[in-house]
Amino acid sequence: MNTIKKIAILTFAISFSCLFFPGKSFPLSCMESLKGLQGVEVLVEELKADLEDFNLTMIQIQADVELKLRMAGIEVLSKEENKKIQPLRKPYLYIKINSYKMPRRKGSFAFNIEIALNQQVVLREHPPFLKKPFYAPTWYTSFVGAVSGEKVPEIRDVVKDLTDKFINAYLTANPKK
Repeated sequence: MNTIKKIAILTFAISFSCLFFPGKSFPLSCMESLKGLQGVEVLVEELKADLEDFNLTMIQIQADVELKLRMAGIEVLSKEENKKIQPLRKPYLYIKINSYKMPRRKGSFAFNIEIALNQQVVLREHPPFLKKPFYAPTWYTSFVGAVSGEKVPEIRDVVKDLTDKFINAYLTANPKK
């Protein structure tokens, strides 16, 4: 079972249980989940070859996102640094670009961009044997659009705009002193 299906099932199970045990539920504030982070690791999912044919690569997206984070004063961590600095949370910014080459419109793509901050979490109010950490999105944004072949590089601009949303949320939760 892929990760997205697992997350969807878990989210449904948690939401469903809140209907029957509302006193045991708790609100999730995305801003609250960003407080105290000392930086993030960045993980970009591989792009489809169709997009790479139009000079859009995973490496470009990774470099764009990391540069924006650094320029905003947010530390970009390697996997090893993240484990060492934030061993209980291990936050990483996950960027995924889904694309579909439209068959009737030669060289055109429909796309969806998802950016999520995933962190290790533990559910409260559960027996100790269920208190195992797992990764879950604690902040999320997305965009759906379409572009013609020559405008595929504009997808980078959308990723940058969504990264700005994350930066604004992060800096609001962690104001500079």
